[in-house]
Amino acid sequence: MPMRKSPAPLRSEQYRRAVASLPCAHCGIAGYSQHAHENDGKGKGLKRDDRRAMPLCCTRPGIEGCHVAFDQYRLIAGGRQAHIDLGRAMAAQTRRQLNTLGLWPARIPQYPTDEAS
Repeated sequence: MPMRKSPAPLRSEQYRRAVASLPCAHCGIAGYSQHAHENDGKGKGLKRDDRRAMPLCCTRPGIEGCHVAFDQYRLIAGGRQAHIDLGRAMAAQTRRQLNTLGLWPARIPQYPTDEAS
């Protein structure tokens, strides 16, 4: 039986901008968010599907942003697995939020696991 190939991760500048327009998913500050991918499955040169992301704030003078702390597994206690679980939850919440606010880009398909829910 042939192995089924996973679809290529979706890349969309429009989606990334929509995510970055939201307040930080961790601290709630507005105006400093960046599109931050989940950490599960990432590696050097590898990124997750853009829909598997959340808004996290950037570093600014005198304040380390949530994005840096998340990527270095220091945002919450519990190490790598806690950050993977948090990333999944925040990404799912971000997808719901974009849909609720009417910010989901028109030509971008919904994330497959969200459609099944």
